[in-house]
Amino acid sequence: MNYENLLIALLTILLPLIGGAIGYLYKQGIDKKKELQSEVNRERRDIYQQFVNLIIDIFSETKIGKEVQNEEILSKFFEFYKKYILYASPDVINSFAEYLQSVYNQEQNKDTSFSIRMLSTIMLKMRKDLGLSNSSLGKDGEKLFRALITDFDKVFK
Repeated sequence: MNYENLLIALLTILLPLIGGAIGYLYKQGIDKKKELQSEVNRERRDIYQQFVNLIIDIFSETKIGKEVQNEEILSKFFEFYKKYILYASPDVINSFAEYLQSVYNQEQNKDTSFSIRMLSTIMLKMRKDLGLSNSSLGKDGEKLFRALITDFDKVFK
């Protein structure tokens, strides 16, 4: 009978300690995962901002009459590609790859609205990745470019 009481006393003490230890380790794992995700989101924001800056710079250079060479644009895109490949979501990576394929085959595809739609799709997916709302930005997010394109309504009829 003494052993039985001793065993009950030990279990009464040990089970909560073991449960607490397991709970602590589980919480540590969750906290570590949240911390890593927070860092990834921070990197994503920075990299996505670089992409937006690049696109707006290209539009502004075109607006002021500066000729922008395809080789120069591709070079900038490849620099961006080096940075985003680790942090972007699969949707963004696939959209960017589709856009680059259309740039490579530019002779076959000279439709400006198509290129802008592809760029806006990339930006729309970036916004989704960051948890931002995309309502009222158009089916492919083309309204993201409304402020940059003078004849927007003609291009996107």
